[in-house]
Amino acid sequence: MNKELDEQLCKDYPLIFANRHGDMKTTAMCWGFDCGDGWYNIIDKLCANIQNHIKWRETNISDIKKYNDALDLYFNKSDNTALVEWYCYGYKEPDEQTYSRVANAILNPNYRELPKPIQQVLAVQVKEKFGTLSFYYNGGDKVISGMVNMAESMSSVICETCGNAGKLRGSGWLYTACDEHVSDFDKERGE
Repeated sequence: MNKELDEQLCKDYPLIFANRHGDMKTTAMCWGFDCGDGWYNIIDKLCANIQNHIKWRETNISDIKKYNDALDLYFNKSDNTALVEWYCYGYKEPDEQTYSRVANAILNPNYRELPKPIQQVLAVQVKEKFGTLSFYYNGGDKVISGMVNMAESMSSVICETCGNAGKLRGSGWLYTACDEHVSDFDKERGE
């Protein structure tokens, strides 16, 4: 990837690429982004979604804490009936099944448990491997793992050189290219 795009990604996502110029004994990011410019947008959108997800989770945890604090102030912790009735507010008279379901949910000790924060994603290596993008990282959660898998699979239909529609090509040595850039890869391979 060219220097300008490399620097832009590091500027836009300093937490993800904090080790961009780190020691080669601890990260492969010291070598930069080992892929073509055509995948810049995939990496950019992936990182934006990762950071948005982490921020959303932090906000979500903060909101849940505020909600729990408000419940603790509003209700006497031992007055579970009032809590269930307050939750069912909006139903004129909740039927027995609804009341029971809500009561079981509220009285469950895990009901008000806070979700765990997501560890910040830190890129370890970003490169082309077997013709597609490989994004190696530490941190994250299952949602972020899904995002990375999606980005990596998208790279198999986007030209690594220009970012236009492409396809995975080759037999022994794989690459993803549009019809216009197939010859560039063939030259690299000596064909």
